[in-house]
Amino acid sequence: MFLFVISAYVLIGFVEITPLVKANRIKELILYASIFLAAFVVSLLLSVAVRLPSPAKPMDDLVTALSKLFSS
Repeated sequence: MFLFVISAYVLIGFVEITPLVKANRIKELILYASIFLAAFVVSLLLSVAVRLPSPAKPMDDLVTALSKLFSS
């Protein structure tokens, strides 16, 4: 599974990033590469059975704090 994830990301990265490089779209390339790298790391960790914490509780805390901030 580990090699499949790497192969898939290499293929997708080549297909998606090549046009950005050719068009010299640096800002879009940096943004796309950042998100792509984060997704790649999470996918690799999941493929080797690393348990990742759920972001649900921190997101709930953030929404609650923001709603209290803007409702007062």
